[in-house]
Amino acid sequence: MDYLLTNKGRENLESHLNGHSLYAFDFDGTLAKIVPNPYAARLGRSVRSWLEALAKRAPTAVISGRSLEDLRFRIGTTVPNLIGNHGSEGCHVVQEDLQQVRETCQGWLQLIADRFQVELAQSGVLVETKSYSFSFHYRTVDQRHEARALISRIVEELSPSPRIVLGKSVVNVMPPSAWHKGTALLECMRRLGCATALYVGDDETDEDVFGLGDHRILTVRIGKKNTSSARFFLKRQTEITQMLRLLAKGCG
Repeated sequence: MDYLLTNKGRENLESHLNGHSLYAFDFDGTLAKIVPNPYAARLGRSVRSWLEALAKRAPTAVISGRSLEDLRFRIGTTVPNLIGNHGSEGCHVVQEDLQQVRETCQGWLQLIADRFQVELAQSGVLVETKSYSFSFHYRTVDQRHEARALISRIVEELSPSPRIVLGKSVVNVMPPSAWHKGTALLECMRRLGCATALYVGDDETDEDVFGLGDHRILTVRIGKKNTSSARFFLKRQTEITQMLRLLAKGCG
């Protein structure tokens, strides 16, 4: 991985991207800081301002594990292309497929409520339901080992076997037939007629994009990680403001 905010990194941005490239970002840990309570996450003033400036000049998207409704609440009309639930929600998804994913999640959540509600409450694990996926959060839990063991035991009971993506003190649970961030980004590029794209993320769910190995997509990870498939990295989340400013001023 190479550090993006160097002359070499800027040259790669300039040579790879143009006014009709797609600029896509994860939300938590990328556009917004990671906070103990996921419901408290917000866009900073500078990030919102530069993101809005970029969206006025080029196709821009946010692809997040959050629900589409949640994203709209936090982003508003700043970005026109919002994709939620790790790729399962958005204008690219066929309604019949969406209904199947929803029904699978409803069945899982009913089982969890019937058999594990008391244990979850006692452990302090928060279950975030998003219609087309859900997440177990344990960032604020004291007994983290026990919490992870409980989550693993619950996941083993789910049928059909879900797709699991681990995050920062979170376990994301998705139906096996659901879209993921990589497939959603490719479809977004196709729908918008974009030959190239930039994608910035910070977590394991973003490896679905990083791991595509598609030469058309310039990938950037928040935080250097040697096992990541991302091409570039930013040292910390706060550098997203500088990156957005470069993009907003440079594209066109």
